[in-house]
Amino acid sequence: MAPQLSEDEIDDLLYAARTGEKDELTTLLSSLSEREKVSPAEILISARDEGKSTCLHMATGNGHADIVTYLLSHFTSRSKEEKQAFLDAPNEYGNTGLHWAALGGHLPVVKLLVENGASVALANDKNYVPLDLASFGDKFDVVDYFLARSSGLEEENAASGDGLKNAVEGVQLEEEGLQAGEEEDKGKSKGKEEGSS
Repeated sequence: MAPQLSEDEIDDLLYAARTGEKDELTTLLSSLSEREKVSPAEILISARDEGKSTCLHMATGNGHADIVTYLLSHFTSRSKEEKQAFLDAPNEYGNTGLHWAALGGHLPVVKLLVENGASVALANDKNYVPLDLASFGDKFDVVDYFLARSSGLEEENAASGDGLKNAVEGVQLEEEGLQAGEEEDKGKSKGKEEGSS
């Protein structure tokens, strides 16, 4: 069962993460997890404000790499899926912690999130990925980091030789399906024309 946290308790957790007060955050997490008889990770997953922002959003948006490390440490013994869901949790506007870190130009936090598996290609409700937000804010070191990573991925795909080949095969299959569908539609149109005479 999900932990029952009051608005004040959630606000206190988010405030400690936002201001980088690790001792306060540690004490709060410990007491709440003990009271609710759940892990600190379950508390962190449940602690969202009215805009669906989490402690991770608050820490990343304010550049607190030590708090981000601390928060993620609670997911080392959890499932990969649970950690991923926490890393990529969107707020009400679809922004993840990585969006906030990129927007603020917090390169050490961006690197930490990406190294821990945060998805760099998730788009928010305006269809912006973290790279876009860094670019809009003139956070060029973050932009350069994302671009360098993407070029490394392109090189990996080129080295394997399969990346673009598989993409092209997928396009060919779609085109073949479209052609078959068009021929079917032509047959239906022809039948209608013949039936209407």
